[in-house]
Amino acid sequence: MRSAAAGLGGAQARRPDRARRTAGIWMAALVLAATFGSVSLRAPGATESADDRGALLHPVKAQRPYRIGVSLVHFVDDYWKGVAFGITDEAARSGVKVVRVLSAGGYGNVEQQIDQLNQLATLQVDAVILGAANYDGYDRLISNLTRRGIKVVAVGVPVNASTVSFGVTMNEEAIGKAMAAYMCKADPSPLQVITIPGPSGSTWNKLRFDGMEAGAQSCSGMTLVGNVFKGNTQIEDGEAQASDLLIKYPQAEFIYAAAANLGTGAAIAARRMNRSTRVVTATITAKSLDLMRSGNIAMVISEPGILIGRLALENTVRLLDHQPLPAMVDKKPVLYPQLLVPLHLVTPDQLNTYDVTKYDRPPPQWSLSAIQQ
Repeated sequence: MRSAAAGLGGAQARRPDRARRTAGIWMAALVLAATFGSVSLRAPGATESADDRGALLHPVKAQRPYRIGVSLVHFVDDYWKGVAFGITDEAARSGVKVVRVLSAGGYGNVEQQIDQLNQLATLQVDAVILGAANYDGYDRLISNLTRRGIKVVAVGVPVNASTVSFGVTMNEEAIGKAMAAYMCKADPSPLQVITIPGPSGSTWNKLRFDGMEAGAQSCSGMTLVGNVFKGNTQIEDGEAQASDLLIKYPQAEFIYAAAANLGTGAAIAARRMNRSTRVVTATITAKSLDLMRSGNIAMVISEPGILIGRLALENTVRLLDHQPLPAMVDKKPVLYPQLLVPLHLVTPDQLNTYDVTKYDRPPPQWSLSAIQQ
């Protein structure tokens, strides 16, 4: 899902116990919130054979030509490009203006993104849609923006700020659990799964891996090896880590890779080493599609950036118009209501029928340079 243009920490150390406990508390709260917070949302781990995620969309026409600013983590992969496309395309249909779409340049670039938010405030925006480069570090600034009458909406990843109006994202723990459940059902049942959890210092992949661990504990005979947060989320990171771990654990049946580029790199390594080890990951890209066709990637969980961007924009318009918002998970475990997009698993046998341009990848003719400033 979230490849990074800048690293968050290459320390090759396991998570500290404190971070582990914090993520565990957050996970438990999310399960309870998603279960009891709203009857209109499916349980966070629910998946269905039919892709009905589009039912969440209810396009609107703005009562006024609002001005919207956007700052996202980066534009390295199709996920965040898809979010940007979804926001800008839905804005044109809703009759509002997106005045800027900015990139923080990668996870961890909090100071740069704070500068961008201040810049957007000077442009007299009515709202800011924020894909935060880090979980912490934004509360004070977002409080200042809201005091000035600027609404802030979180998109794609959580942010630790109490005055965010709402967020649109996915249940990270449920993604990890779904990956574990898929591998658990494989024949033969896997005894060993190599894990590439992604960089240290970010929250989404920690929660995702906690879900993977919980799913593994529920699967008889599944053991996880690797389990080290390090590096970045580039293809090179996935390839390097998978190469080392495949040498160390040659009998591994699967590789868990936290997000798209890590999964792509891991699959490239397995193919180069002539291993039958299959990769399970999230986020659909052109390269991951090719590796699914070759059999190196067994399953990808769609992370529908386009849909998430559309939902963020249309509900921002509703917020500014003082209209009711759809039912959301209410303020737990994060400090604001969230709309959680259901999971959808994609396997190689679905590639001939699954339309990746609907939710996952911007159309080929769309140009990021037309909106990025």
